[in-house]
This record gives sequence, structure tokens and C-alpha cells, in this order.
Amino acid sequence: MIGNWALVEPLLSVMEFTVTEDHLKLLRHAYVVWDEGEGYGAPGINPKKPYGNSYVQRDIARILDAPDDDWELEDGEKAYVTPAAEERFTRMHVETMVALQIVLVTGEFRPGRYRREAPWGIDWRRDERGQ
Repeated sequence: MIGNWALVEPLLSVMEFTVTEDHLKLLRHAYVVWDEGEGYGAPGINPKKPYGNSYVQRDIARILDAPDDDWELEDGEKAYVTPAAEERFTRMHVETMVALQIVLVTGEFRPGRYRREAPWGIDWRRDERGQ
């Protein structure tokens, strides 16, 4: 399995990003918590159980209504996601970082292509060209 940071790091500087319905479905199921952290604290998504359980990829498969091919069965029941599905769902989970920033900045849960002016900026805007 790919480590999350290997997926996060390249996303930090993307200038364009496509928010999908799947990203939005995941964000609608996110468990928001208060993170004391350092300083004042802040709201955030539960890092251990972002969608309610600690088996994140299974939660994602359930939320997205993954096809049977994405599941491994145990006693005839959907028990685990396949390795290929696990990598795909992990990537999508990490991408919700950018999708969340976009929905917070734009104030709307709307799929589509978005752009920003600088890799460190949060000035995401919907790219209406080709939408």
C-alpha cells in the first residue's frame, strides 16, 4: 500500500483539481471533531475514523457503493476491499484534502474543475471553461 504522505505531498502544490461527486460523498460522511492540537485548537476531520470506523477503505467502499469486484468475501459477506480498490480508495481519501479546501473557499459542494493562482494559495475558483 502507498503511504499517505507520498500521496499528500504532490497535492500540496497542484494548481488544478477536479472535484468529483465521490469526493463530495466522502466529505458529506466525514466525522468532524475538535482538535486541541497546539494553540487555540480547531475543528477537523477525525484522523483515526474519518468516516466513522477505523477501516477507512471499507467505509469508503460502503459510502461509494463499490461494485462487488472491489470486495473480498468472507463467509459469503463483503469483508475486505481488494488491494487494488484499497489503493484507489486511499488515493481518493487523500484527495479529499484538496476537495475540502475548495468547498470551504467556494462555499459550495459542486463537482467540477477548479484552479488556483499559486501553489501555496487557497484562492480556488471554478474553471468554467469546458464545464
